Amino acid sequence: MTTVVDGRVVGVPRPVIDRGRARPHLEVAPDVARRRRRARLAFWATVLVTVASLFALVSFHVMAVQQAFELDSLTARQAEEARRYEQLRAEVARLSAPPAIVEAAATMGMIFAADPATQVNAPVEPPAEPADQGISEALSEAHQGAKPSLGP
Repeated sequence: MTTVVDGRVVGVPRPVIDRGRARPHLEVAPDVARRRRRARLAFWATVLVTVASLFALVSFHVMAVQQAFELDSLTARQAEEARRYEQLRAEVARLSAPPAIVEAAATMGMIFAADPATQVNAPVEPPAEPADQGISEALSEAHQGAKPSLGP
């Protein structure tokens, strides 16, 4: 039971401290200035990493936009060259058409022949003996001479 006398608690048992027994390892808390310095260092390191990350992010975004502009430019150039290619193909087709060739020949002073020469294919009689007949007979004789030496 506890009672209060003159503002003090009386009757409360005090803990017994055993000085002979080993105490757990205790450390003194670092001083306030050292803790503040560490906190300030951690804060500025965080700020530095954040700013560097934002700078890198903006740099990558700028590079991506530049590449997009270059890609748009190349796409427009490719479309223009495809259009030019089709125009040149149409011009080649127009210039190589028979009426265009006749017109170009007339501007060079060429004229049509009055009686154009024609080629007549006369029927030719087939040869009496094939041209390779002599070769065929020679091969046959050589084969007959070699066959007995080959065996059954």
